[in-house]
Amino acid sequence: MKLVIAERDDKEREAIRWLVSAYSLPIEQVYTAATVEEMMALLEREAPELLYVELDMIPYEQWGKAASCIRLFCQRVIAATAEATFARAKQAIDWQCVDLLVKPLEPTKLKQALRTVASFFAGDGRCRPSVGVGGYDDDYRSLFVDDRVDVSTHVWLVQAEQPAFSSEVVRFLTNYPFRRRARVLPLTYMAACLFPELPGDGKEEAWKMLRDWEEDHHEPLAVVIMPPDGRRSVRERYQAARRLLETTFFIGYRQVIAPAPDDGPWRHLDPFLTPEEQRQWIEMLERFDHEAVKRWLQREFSDWTPPFPSPEMVRTRLTSILAQIRRFMKTYRLDRGATEREYMRLFQEILYNPVLYRIVQELILFLYRLLYEARRADTDARVDAIERGLRYMEAHFRDPSLTLERAAAAAGRSPAYFSHLLSKKRGVTFRQWLTNRRLEEAKRLLRQTDLSIKEIAEQTGFRTAHYLTRVFKAELNRTPTAYRDEQRSYRSSPR
Repeated sequence: MKLVIAERDDKEREAIRWLVSAYSLPIEQVYTAATVEEMMALLEREAPELLYVELDMIPYEQWGKAASCIRLFCQRVIAATAEATFARAKQAIDWQCVDLLVKPLEPTKLKQALRTVASFFAGDGRCRPSVGVGGYDDDYRSLFVDDRVDVSTHVWLVQAEQPAFSSEVVRFLTNYPFRRRARVLPLTYMAACLFPELPGDGKEEAWKMLRDWEEDHHEPLAVVIMPPDGRRSVRERYQAARRLLETTFFIGYRQVIAPAPDDGPWRHLDPFLTPEEQRQWIEMLERFDHEAVKRWLQREFSDWTPPFPSPEMVRTRLTSILAQIRRFMKTYRLDRGATEREYMRLFQEILYNPVLYRIVQELILFLYRLLYEARRADTDARVDAIERGLRYMEAHFRDPSLTLERAAAAAGRSPAYFSHLLSKKRGVTFRQWLTNRRLEEAKRLLRQTDLSIKEIAEQTGFRTAHYLTRVFKAELNRTPTAYRDEQRSYRSSPR
């Protein structure tokens, strides 16, 4: 099999060439092109079975010529783009692309697309007849463009929980003995099935297909069925099916999902923790209370009922919780080593795991381990919240905007609790400590420099010379100038 790589970026071309050589694929010859002209010349000369092409490299005025060349001389196309837009998707559909990859390229997705292409070719090197890709251009168009209305077609979407099984799902559906003729259209990480005729709402047929799949496969599937309703086009029902497919995030796979009266817009969910919720998390973590953490997460993220919130809002809310956990990790210096790697793995789970309850389970297990490590660190290193706060205050006392809240956050404690600990262990309030430390620094500068009172005030956090003078007189019963004169007189007097 021959492959032409048409890509403007030199490094991208070489990386793709290397990936192709690293995979066990029946690709014997690889050619590269850096321009549209080079690509078309290679296609005409070599007539390759496969073309990888960066869509963004093709100028508008050359689009028609490039498209004609590809249709004449190439059997399969993998497209890539940095613009994840409908226009690019439409172009990929018009070219009957096996896949449309979005840059930056992920090696696993490219590998999957290459293997999908390889599966199209039989041992004699000729392309096998395909379902959906080559035979149903109008059906593909009907999914994305409302240029015709077909209100009698059943629309299904079938998706495996793990994207790696997408090609196997397409093969299974292509060969499955449906009771009525099905047109199987491979899509990215899923397949659409169009049934011009199907008895009833199709739910019984979908469950039977799901059971037959599970006889030979352990990977969970979800099937969304959209029966004809007499008014919506294929495209409209396909879009509704995509929306319903997202509910697998809450209900899991091994499901046949049909439209229901309570289907509607995503319900509102604040993706960020409120100040009160942030306080609860700080206190639960400070107490190493893993049971309270577990109850909070289960109460917040279990037993969802329609209408569901947007999965992306839920993922954002989970990352908001991760931000609180991150601060806790930094407080106990656990943001490194194995704990840091586990944290980053959990972050990826939150972003990409397709099922919510698995994310929550992973989060609870991580927090159990983290709280154990933090408690041990607290015992072994005698982590002192007051010392952490004082170190922060010492480093920032020159900042006139320094507040109790900032110092408490650096200590990993609530402001009220940090203030209580400071008064109990050091015998001063936050404001008293800050004033005393600023005064000490001001006295040092008065003794050792010729800076003006205004400059000293700015460098010690007093904001203005007037405020420094007022505090100086209240604490030392003299002005800064009098103090400086007194100190200079003392140093110059004979001893």
